[in-house]
Amino acid sequence: MTDSFILGLSSGSACLVTCGMVMFPYMLAGQAGVRKIALDLSIFMITRLIIYFVLATAIWYFGQAIFTSWFVRTYATGSLYILFAVILIWYSIGRNKKRECPARIVTTVENKRLVPLFLGITNSLGFCPALLLILTKGATRGTLLQSYMAFLAFFIGSSLWFLPIPFAGKLKKRQVIETIGIFATGLAGITFIIKGLVLIIGGILNG
Repeated sequence: MTDSFILGLSSGSACLVTCGMVMFPYMLAGQAGVRKIALDLSIFMITRLIIYFVLATAIWYFGQAIFTSWFVRTYATGSLYILFAVILIWYSIGRNKKRECPARIVTTVENKRLVPLFLGITNSLGFCPALLLILTKGATRGTLLQSYMAFLAFFIGSSLWFLPIPFAGKLKKRQVIETIGIFATGLAGITFIIKGLVLIIGGILNG
Protein backbone atom coordinates (compact mmCIF):
# COMPACT_ATOMS: atom_id res chain seq x y z
CA MET A 1 0.00 0.00 0.00
CA THR A 2 2.77 2.46 0.91
CA ASP A 3 4.69 1.92 -2.32
CA SER A 4 1.47 2.37 -4.34
CA PHE A 5 0.74 5.61 -2.48
CA ILE A 6 4.25 6.97 -3.14
CA LEU A 7 3.92 5.93 -6.78
CA GLY A 8 0.66 7.87 -7.03
CA LEU A 9 2.26 10.86 -5.32
CA SER A 10 4.98 10.98 -7.97
CA SER A 11 2.45 10.53 -10.78
CA GLY A 12 0.15 13.29 -9.54
CA SER A 13 2.90 15.89 -9.27
CA ALA A 14 4.13 15.19 -12.81
CA CYS A 15 0.58 15.43 -14.12
CA LEU A 16 -0.14 18.74 -12.38
CA VAL A 17 3.10 20.35 -13.54
CA THR A 18 2.86 19.06 -17.12
CA CYS A 19 -0.87 19.37 -17.71
CA GLY A 20 -2.17 21.67 -14.99
CA MET A 21 -2.45 24.77 -17.16
CA VAL A 22 -4.06 22.71 -19.93
CA MET A 23 -6.46 20.77 -17.73
CA PHE A 24 -7.60 23.49 -15.36
CA PRO A 25 -6.79 26.90 -16.86
CA TYR A 26 -9.75 28.73 -15.29
CA MET A 27 -9.21 26.94 -11.97
CA LEU A 28 -5.54 27.85 -11.69
CA ALA A 29 -6.21 31.41 -12.84
CA GLY A 30 -8.99 31.88 -10.30
CA GLN A 31 -11.56 32.65 -13.00
CA ALA A 32 -14.35 30.54 -11.48
CA GLY A 33 -15.96 30.31 -8.09
CA VAL A 34 -14.87 27.76 -5.52
CA ARG A 35 -18.20 25.92 -5.81
CA LYS A 36 -17.91 25.53 -9.61
CA ILE A 37 -14.29 24.42 -9.40
CA ALA A 38 -15.07 21.97 -6.59
CA LEU A 39 -17.90 20.44 -8.64
CA ASP A 40 -15.75 19.99 -11.75
CA LEU A 41 -12.90 18.64 -9.66
CA SER A 42 -15.26 16.14 -8.00
CA ILE A 43 -16.41 14.86 -11.40
CA PHE A 44 -12.77 14.62 -12.49
CA MET A 45 -11.81 12.67 -9.34
CA ILE A 46 -14.79 10.29 -9.43
CA THR A 47 -14.13 9.52 -13.10
CA ARG A 48 -10.48 8.72 -12.32
CA LEU A 49 -11.48 6.45 -9.43
CA ILE A 50 -13.97 4.54 -11.59
CA ILE A 51 -11.39 4.12 -14.37
CA TYR A 52 -8.81 2.84 -11.87
CA PHE A 53 -11.25 0.30 -10.42
CA VAL A 54 -12.08 -0.89 -13.95
CA LEU A 55 -8.35 -1.21 -14.66
CA ALA A 56 -7.79 -3.01 -11.34
CA THR A 57 -10.51 -5.53 -12.22
CA ALA A 58 -9.38 -6.10 -15.81
CA ILE A 59 -5.67 -6.34 -15.04
CA TRP A 60 -6.24 -8.72 -12.12
CA TYR A 61 -8.23 -11.14 -14.28
CA PHE A 62 -5.60 -10.78 -17.00
CA GLY A 63 -2.88 -11.48 -14.45
CA GLN A 64 -4.62 -14.64 -13.22
CA ALA A 65 -4.44 -15.98 -16.77
CA ILE A 66 -0.85 -14.90 -17.52
CA PHE A 67 1.00 -15.06 -14.20
CA THR A 68 0.05 -18.64 -13.46
CA SER A 69 3.37 -20.38 -12.91
CA TRP A 70 5.79 -19.64 -10.08
CA PHE A 71 8.55 -18.93 -12.60
CA VAL A 72 6.56 -16.30 -14.50
CA ARG A 73 5.15 -14.71 -11.35
CA THR A 74 8.64 -14.42 -9.85
CA TYR A 75 11.02 -13.59 -12.70
CA ALA A 76 8.61 -11.80 -15.05
CA THR A 77 7.16 -9.64 -12.28
CA GLY A 78 10.61 -8.82 -10.89
CA SER A 79 11.94 -7.92 -14.34
CA LEU A 80 8.93 -5.72 -15.13
CA TYR A 81 9.25 -3.93 -11.79
CA ILE A 82 12.90 -3.13 -12.51
CA LEU A 83 12.28 -2.14 -16.15
CA PHE A 84 9.35 0.18 -15.42
CA ALA A 85 11.08 1.63 -12.34
CA VAL A 86 14.13 2.55 -14.43
CA ILE A 87 11.83 4.16 -17.02
CA LEU A 88 10.07 6.03 -14.19
CA ILE A 89 13.37 7.44 -12.88
CA TRP A 90 14.51 8.36 -16.40
CA TYR A 91 11.15 10.04 -16.96
CA SER A 92 11.64 12.06 -13.80
CA ILE A 93 15.18 13.15 -14.73
CA GLY A 94 13.97 14.21 -18.17
CA ARG A 95 11.04 16.30 -16.92
CA ASN A 96 12.69 19.47 -18.12
CA LYS A 97 12.08 18.29 -21.67
CA LYS A 98 8.97 19.66 -23.34
CA ARG A 99 6.09 17.19 -23.44
CA GLU A 100 2.72 17.31 -25.07
CA CYS A 101 -0.07 16.95 -22.56
CA PRO A 102 -2.56 14.23 -23.56
CA ALA A 103 -5.32 16.30 -21.97
CA ARG A 104 -5.11 18.81 -24.84
CA ILE A 105 -7.73 16.71 -26.60
CA VAL A 106 -10.38 18.16 -24.28
CA THR A 107 -10.00 21.56 -25.95
CA THR A 108 -11.97 20.08 -28.85
CA VAL A 109 -14.94 19.20 -26.61
CA GLU A 110 -17.76 21.62 -27.39
CA ASN A 111 -19.93 20.83 -24.34
CA LYS A 112 -17.84 22.29 -21.51
CA ARG A 113 -19.87 20.39 -18.91
CA LEU A 114 -18.28 17.20 -20.24
CA VAL A 115 -14.73 18.52 -19.95
CA PRO A 116 -14.12 17.26 -16.35
CA LEU A 117 -15.38 13.82 -17.40
CA PHE A 118 -13.07 13.63 -20.41
CA LEU A 119 -10.21 14.99 -18.31
CA GLY A 120 -10.68 12.16 -15.81
CA ILE A 121 -10.56 9.59 -18.61
CA THR A 122 -7.51 11.01 -20.43
CA ASN A 123 -5.66 11.57 -17.16
CA SER A 124 -6.24 7.98 -16.01
CA LEU A 125 -5.37 6.31 -19.32
CA GLY A 126 -2.53 8.55 -20.53
CA PHE A 127 0.90 6.94 -20.87
CA CYS A 128 2.78 7.05 -17.61
CA PRO A 129 5.56 4.80 -16.26
CA ALA A 130 3.90 4.94 -12.84
CA LEU A 131 0.70 3.53 -14.35
CA LEU A 132 2.69 0.66 -15.90
CA LEU A 133 4.07 -0.18 -12.46
CA ILE A 134 0.69 -0.13 -10.72
CA LEU A 135 -0.78 -2.24 -13.54
CA THR A 136 1.99 -4.80 -13.01
CA LYS A 137 1.35 -4.81 -9.28
CA GLY A 138 -2.40 -5.13 -9.75
CA ALA A 139 -1.93 -8.05 -12.13
CA THR A 140 0.10 -10.01 -9.60
CA ARG A 141 -2.07 -9.49 -6.53
CA GLY A 142 -3.38 -12.63 -4.89
CA THR A 143 -6.98 -11.41 -4.68
CA LEU A 144 -9.11 -8.87 -6.53
CA LEU A 145 -9.49 -6.91 -3.28
CA GLN A 146 -5.70 -6.54 -3.07
CA SER A 147 -5.67 -5.21 -6.63
CA TYR A 148 -8.39 -2.69 -5.69
CA MET A 149 -6.42 -1.60 -2.62
CA ALA A 150 -3.24 -1.07 -4.67
CA PHE A 151 -5.07 1.11 -7.18
CA LEU A 152 -6.93 2.95 -4.40
CA ALA A 153 -3.63 3.85 -2.70
CA PHE A 154 -2.29 4.97 -6.09
CA PHE A 155 -5.40 7.09 -6.63
CA ILE A 156 -5.17 8.73 -3.20
CA GLY A 157 -1.49 9.56 -3.66
CA SER A 158 -2.03 11.09 -7.08
CA SER A 159 -5.18 12.96 -6.02
CA LEU A 160 -3.59 14.87 -3.15
CA TRP A 161 -2.04 17.29 -5.62
CA PHE A 162 -5.43 18.27 -7.05
CA LEU A 163 -7.34 18.84 -3.80
CA PRO A 164 -6.00 22.39 -3.13
CA ILE A 165 -6.85 23.56 -6.68
CA PRO A 166 -10.18 25.25 -5.77
CA PHE A 167 -8.27 27.53 -3.38
CA ALA A 168 -4.92 27.69 -5.14
CA GLY A 169 -5.39 30.48 -7.68
CA LYS A 170 -2.41 30.64 -10.00
CA LEU A 171 0.15 27.86 -9.84
CA LYS A 172 2.97 29.84 -8.25
CA LYS A 173 4.84 26.98 -6.57
CA ARG A 174 5.74 25.04 -9.72
CA GLN A 175 9.38 24.59 -8.64
CA VAL A 176 8.34 23.26 -5.22
CA ILE A 177 5.92 20.78 -6.82
CA GLU A 178 8.59 19.65 -9.27
CA THR A 179 11.12 19.11 -6.47
CA ILE A 180 8.72 17.11 -4.31
CA GLY A 181 7.58 15.16 -7.36
CA ILE A 182 11.13 14.26 -8.41
CA PHE A 183 11.90 13.12 -4.86
CA ALA A 184 8.72 10.99 -4.75
CA THR A 185 9.46 9.59 -8.21
CA GLY A 186 13.01 8.65 -7.24
CA LEU A 187 11.79 7.03 -4.03
CA ALA A 188 9.09 5.08 -5.88
CA GLY A 189 11.57 3.99 -8.55
CA ILE A 190 14.12 2.77 -6.02
CA THR A 191 11.40 0.98 -4.04
CA PHE A 192 10.20 -0.99 -7.06
CA ILE A 193 13.75 -1.75 -8.22
CA ILE A 194 14.39 -3.26 -4.79
CA LYS A 195 11.09 -5.17 -4.94
CA GLY A 196 12.06 -6.51 -8.36
CA LEU A 197 15.52 -7.56 -7.22
CA VAL A 198 14.10 -9.23 -4.11
CA LEU A 199 11.69 -11.24 -6.26
CA ILE A 200 14.38 -12.33 -8.72
CA ILE A 201 17.00 -13.11 -6.06
CA GLY A 202 14.41 -14.93 -3.98
CA GLY A 203 13.47 -16.97 -7.05
CA ILE A 204 17.11 -17.90 -7.63
CA LEU A 205 17.70 -18.88 -4.01
CA ASN A 206 14.49 -20.87 -3.76
CA GLY A 207 14.72 -22.36 -7.23
